[in-house]
Amino acid sequence: MSGSLFYSRSFRALLLVALLASAAIGAGASELKLEAKLIWGTNDEKSPRKEHVPVDDATAARLRKVFKWKNYFICNTKTRVIPSRGSNQFKLSDDCTVEITELEGPRVELKVIGKGVPVHKSIKELRKGDWFVYCGDDKNESAWFVIIKDLDEK
Repeated sequence: MSGSLFYSRSFRALLLVALLASAAIGAGASELKLEAKLIWGTNDEKSPRKEHVPVDDATAARLRKVFKWKNYFICNTKTRVIPSRGSNQFKLSDDCTVEITELEGPRVELKVIGKGVPVHKSIKELRKGDWFVYCGDDKNESAWFVIIKDLDEK
C-alpha cells in the first residue's frame, strides 16, 4: 500500500511539472488579432473614390512625420486572427493581398502580393498595440501604404 501511495504522489508531482512546462511553452506562442489597412497617400485634397475616407488625425500626423504626402485615405480595412506559428491572408484590393505569419518573439513575417505575384517579404517586430507600415509609389505622384496593427492592447 505504501508503494502505491509513493507512485501516486510521484505521478501527481510529475503531472504538475508537465502541466507547468506546457503552460510555459504555450505562453510564448499565441494567436494574434491583427488589422490591415490599405491607405492611399496623395497631395490631392480628396480621393477620386467616394468610398475612401480620410485616416484619423493621429495616423495622418504619424505618417506625415515620415512621408511627404499631405492627405491619406483608407481604401480598405480587414481584421484577421493569425494562429500561433500560423499564417493568414488579408485581401485588401484586387491588386493587393498581404500574408502575415506569426513568428517567435514579438515578430511577424509580412508577404506582400501584388496582382497575384509576390513582390515583398520581410520580418517585422510587432509589439502589442503597435503598428508598422509598408509602402510603395503609385501613379500621379501618390503612394499606397499597408498598415499592420496588433489589436491586442494587453
